[in-house]
Amino acid sequence: MFGYAIVALGEIAEFTYGYTDKAKEAGDARFIRITDIDENGHLNMSNVKYVSLSPDSRKYLLKKGDLLMARTGATYGKTLYVPNDDPAVFASFLIKITPNPRILMNRYYWHFAQSGLYWDQVNKLVSTGGQPQFNSNALRQVMIMVPTLEQQERITELLDRFDGICNDLSNGLPAEIEYRKKQYEYYRDKLLTFKEKD
Repeated sequence: MFGYAIVALGEIAEFTYGYTDKAKEAGDARFIRITDIDENGHLNMSNVKYVSLSPDSRKYLLKKGDLLMARTGATYGKTLYVPNDDPAVFASFLIKITPNPRILMNRYYWHFAQSGLYWDQVNKLVSTGGQPQFNSNALRQVMIMVPTLEQQERITELLDRFDGICNDLSNGLPAEIEYRKKQYEYYRDKLLTFKEKD
């Protein structure tokens, strides 16, 4: 049986708002915006934008494993686990979540942020006047079950395997459908093509 504590995220994590700048077609670092987090909490690789690095923007550079949450608009509450160390800066409508590493693993939190347990809370805490807002004050109130780091690691390994399978399926299905479509077209054409009688 897992031993765990239920704690408010604000007690075990710090929050940082992102960098304000205009997204550009070229630059020194990717500019990660709220629209760059897909439905499954992964980094969208289309419509990539950039920002120039300056002493100010460098304060917002990301590293692999960092957590970003969209705080406004239709994407509010979606959480990204930064997949690599490619130079990237996070934009102002995102909040960087920095858990205390002695208490909460980033990857464990990311899995939690994809769950119904998380979304039930988010949908109750979001402010809905005009544009939905899910700021750091609301995020601090999210309650999370925190097992030991060893247990978090085991849970994360298992959930990562499932996540990998799901992504392989979603990436593989379009190719399989395309292959079956071509196969169908080939056999359809063969079956509906008749040789003329001599």
